[in-house]
Amino acid sequence: MISKANFKLSSFRLPYHLRNPHAQSIYAGIFLKGEKINYRRKRLKTPDNDFFDVDIVDGKGPAVIACHGFEGSSNSTHITRLMTIIQRLGWSGYAINYRSCSGVINDTFYTYNAGKTEDLEQLIWYVRNQDQNRPIFLVGYSFGANILANCISRPKSNLPRILASALISGNYRIEPGVTAMAKGFSRVYEQSFVSSLIEKYKLKKAKFPDEVDYDAFFESKTLYELDEKITAPYFNFPDASSFYEEISSAKHLTEIDHPTFMLNSLDDPLSPPDCFPSDKELSSPFLNFFTTEKGGHVAFVSRDTSYWLEKQILRWFLFNIN
Repeated sequence: MISKANFKLSSFRLPYHLRNPHAQSIYAGIFLKGEKINYRRKRLKTPDNDFFDVDIVDGKGPAVIACHGFEGSSNSTHITRLMTIIQRLGWSGYAINYRSCSGVINDTFYTYNAGKTEDLEQLIWYVRNQDQNRPIFLVGYSFGANILANCISRPKSNLPRILASALISGNYRIEPGVTAMAKGFSRVYEQSFVSSLIEKYKLKKAKFPDEVDYDAFFESKTLYELDEKITAPYFNFPDASSFYEEISSAKHLTEIDHPTFMLNSLDDPLSPPDCFPSDKELSSPFLNFFTTEKGGHVAFVSRDTSYWLEKQILRWFLFNIN
């Protein structure tokens, strides 16, 4: 554990029936939904004549912008659990939906990836322009943690002041995570992602029939195969490995200029320790990297409370207000 702030995690005690990382991950991803969220949807138009949807929890307190995981949405359980706490506190929540993740296929073929941060930057400025004095906090989960890390760490990013960020179960090196998903029980997650993408690209094919080699896409069995055949060439990379290296955020982390809480589990089946940043990449005084021995992927279901993860995030934000 590397922590430069005087901040400590609350006691984390695993339930006896959720000691397996897959049990943790699946239980949290399916059953821990939080309360019903009273979202208000806002569609933001983008400079490339497209849009993305943001689901908002209206409140008078600080603003929290949340980035969901791969092929998720504002209705992903990790987002609705966070928004449950935001709603209870009377804070404002902004849950971004990456393009074509809000239930609507976009007006351009553009597909999101962990290195494309323009939409998130636009949302951050939108929130700032709604209220110049309101504190802004940022949260990213899994794939969304990598997007957020790229957004706040790249030297060319032009952002308003962020009070603090939280990066949960981040995959800071993409390729080891993709490799891990192709092994053992983790293939279950990979096949779920591949199936989701294929269904989405069937709709894209009807709207943009000549954009990519759809037959090759639909024949792909793994995420690596999809990225090797389709995604990397589409974004002008020679192969999947080059693409992964470019969009991995680890190499930029020392550029982060505000307090950032990072939490990963050592038994994470999708973001294993090979994905973690090195000590050198964590050398910035703003980075506070914590690990737990158990906890799965974006789960951290504790025996004492089903909101353990969300409470750590909110404790971190309050720690940086005071």
